[in-house]
Amino acid sequence: MRIGLLIYGSMDILSGGYLYNRKLVAYLQRMGDQVEIISLPAQSYWRCLCHNVSREYFEKIAAAKVDILIEDELAHPSLVYLNRKLTRQLGLPVITLVHLLTAFDHHPWYSSWLYRAIERRYLQSLDGIIVNSQTTLAQTRMLLHNHLPPHCIALPAGDQFSEVNIPPDFIATRARQAGPLRILVVGNVIRRKGVHVLIGALQECAAEDFQVVVAGRLDMEPEYVAELQQLIASGGREQQIIFKGTVEGEALANLYREHQLMVLPSAYESFGIVYVEAQQFGLPVIGTTGGAAREIIDQGENGYLIAPEDSNALASLLQNLQQNRQLLLQLSERALHSFSRYPSWDKTGETIRQYLVTQLQQ
Repeated sequence: MRIGLLIYGSMDILSGGYLYNRKLVAYLQRMGDQVEIISLPAQSYWRCLCHNVSREYFEKIAAAKVDILIEDELAHPSLVYLNRKLTRQLGLPVITLVHLLTAFDHHPWYSSWLYRAIERRYLQSLDGIIVNSQTTLAQTRMLLHNHLPPHCIALPAGDQFSEVNIPPDFIATRARQAGPLRILVVGNVIRRKGVHVLIGALQECAAEDFQVVVAGRLDMEPEYVAELQQLIASGGREQQIIFKGTVEGEALANLYREHQLMVLPSAYESFGIVYVEAQQFGLPVIGTTGGAAREIIDQGENGYLIAPEDSNALASLLQNLQQNRQLLLQLSERALHSFSRYPSWDKTGETIRQYLVTQLQQ
């Protein structure tokens, strides 16, 4: 097959969605498929809507001469009307890959209806839909009033560290180590990831009981990062909470190994690849009830779920885990066991490829 993948910006962007895209492309290429990356400029939502009337972008897609086109759903503002032209003039089957629906993100009340209308219109222009979780599927179904085109669920994997083998005695030793509870946050530092909730929780705890490392980009919402730094300084926690910036590869694997708990109290996650990655290293995870974290975190078994923005509940959990290392060990062992229930990236790629073949045969 000759497959197009349409994205905003570069394939090298550090996020769970773009990691998913890279893993998919690598798998398709190993299977002998040709993959053409079609990149549109990442601009403001309203400027991207203007792409629909641009002859340049239509011709760019047409020039790729692909058999089937996969669109990263994040690019939907550029394609809401352009897709109809692609189908009508090129007869091109168009599939979307949904990592995160804009309609279910947080918007002011006076504009949220417009985001939903535009995204619904986009989803109605498609021949098929690939979603990354049961939660995303349910939201897509809701947005389309149950009128879904052919679709499939292809769960993200957490096995980008394919050579990792964490023995039980390592987990036991790590969980029981005395001193501050070592907490890891992995995610780009944006408000939706909820780092301020963690900082608020730590303000209620003794400084010497916790050490936090945040691994993720710091340039996406600089005003938010400045707000966090001010919160940390006002509480005198500069030595307790460290921002590492972007961390990848073996350096990231080492952070997973070295820490005892993963915390990411996001307002919303459409899946949460880093939750699964943490489980590969036997790390319990604290997430929130906002989104699909509940598909990964079993309450009280391999981690905990709190309500979004509930720093008090988070503080209580952190204090309990700091004081009860046997509980931390039990959660860690169950987290490691939980990792085995997720597909590999190759299995995810196989699911999508079989779906694409079926779509082309129809």
